[in-house]
Amino acid sequence: MSLIRTSLHNAIKNIARNKLISVLCLGIIAFTLLIYGIFNYISFNLNLATREFSKSIEAIFYFKDNVDINRIENLIRRVKNNLLVEQVTFNSKNQAETNFTRQFPELKYILTEFKQSPFPASIEITFKLEYSLDTKITSFLDEIERMNIIDSKQLNTEWAKKIMTIKKFISIVGLFLSSILLLVSIFIIYNVIKLNILYRKDEIHILKLVGATNWYIKFPFIIEGALLGFFGSIMASIILFGLLKLFPTYATFMFDLIKGMINVEIIPHFIFIRLIVLGTAIGLFSSLFSTQHFLKT
Repeated sequence: MSLIRTSLHNAIKNIARNKLISVLCLGIIAFTLLIYGIFNYISFNLNLATREFSKSIEAIFYFKDNVDINRIENLIRRVKNNLLVEQVTFNSKNQAETNFTRQFPELKYILTEFKQSPFPASIEITFKLEYSLDTKITSFLDEIERMNIIDSKQLNTEWAKKIMTIKKFISIVGLFLSSILLLVSIFIIYNVIKLNILYRKDEIHILKLVGATNWYIKFPFIIEGALLGFFGSIMASIILFGLLKLFPTYATFMFDLIKGMINVEIIPHFIFIRLIVLGTAIGLFSSLFSTQHFLKT
């Protein structure tokens, strides 16, 4: 306990002694972890959106013009009898037009240019929640799509696939930026510890002469690096939390564009835990590497 207390005291004294370098170091660590935290938060929300789209599989099949109503009724009966299906809804051409005017009343004037409804008739199929997009559903959908009365198909899981593509791209970009900034942070802490070792070289020499062990000399510098990483991660967590709270208020236009995929009301705690653990680990690794090299020299 005495070693830990002494090391902690010396580490804080070293940080306070070199205020400018310490502040610069904390700023770089905080910025690095902030970038990492932002990309983690975006990935988390994209995963939520993907699960939401995939939770209940819905498909819409649009019929070709002038299809015999009997053939449509036969298809509806067949779909309803399938064990995978939860619900089937038929929308006629007129019903589709009504739905459009209800959802987009400001565009109602466009429909006056058509003598009859420009929208195709369709059926909406909702599958049971216990089924995911497995081979049974896929083959069933493909079978319906191949029928000569079907013009096109719309599947809600297509959005999930698009979101997953976006998530992969964001993850790659985030990993690339975070890796570069991570190396910069390690380099900065490494050199901060190096400067402190050089600054205290006479004191270290005296400690060695009186029989101090290597770990007794190294430990304050290792603690110093860990503290720099820890405080940097705390700064990053506070800034990230503040940004998430202020984003809907001060970036209204941007928020309106992405609020369908990102819910700022949900702030997962595990992201902040990751930041703190990663920041402390960066500090420990950098200071340990620095002490191994320079104290040996």
